[in-house]
Amino acid sequence: MKNSNSKQKFTRMAFAVAMGSGLLAAASVASADPGFYVGGEYGMGRINGGDFEDDTSVLKAFVGGKFNNYIGVEGAAIDFGEAEDNGFKSELTGASLAVVGFMPFTDSFEVFIKAGSLWWENDLEVLGFESSQDGTEFFYGAGLNFYFNKTIALRLELERYEVELSADEVGIDIDVTTDVDVASVGIVFNF
Repeated sequence: MKNSNSKQKFTRMAFAVAMGSGLLAAASVASADPGFYVGGEYGMGRINGGDFEDDTSVLKAFVGGKFNNYIGVEGAAIDFGEAEDNGFKSELTGASLAVVGFMPFTDSFEVFIKAGSLWWENDLEVLGFESSQDGTEFFYGAGLNFYFNKTIALRLELERYEVELSADEVGIDIDVTTDVDVASVGIVFNF
């Protein structure tokens, strides 16, 4: 039920942003030309939910393409770091692919939203027992790009990933549905 409400709220928010971007499109100026971009980010992750809670350092490398000034795709490799809590130790990594919507406001500033899939792998240790799981989950995020010029931008971003493990995957009866919230800062190079 909670997931359904969260997805409905996100859908409404995305629709409102899309409508607002349509109204602003005529008055806005593109920040960067369409094309390819690469970058990296460092951030803090907050793992929260079920029987597990901790903060981690997150590293992400990404590559993307803008089809025009308003839409693109982005792929990323993400290391969510190592987390520990109550006898649990987790090392989560993943790869993602997302559709990205851009809303340029000036030559040096744009807002973006994205949604896509995360393919994750988790090495979990519980009371000395080790197991490895993987899966695919939906994720979404939003952020800002501040352009120094048409080639280099500073990126600020917030993302939410949900990782669900069943008791069968872990081997013991615990609740391990967790939300991983990531706040990060990075650099983008446009080509």
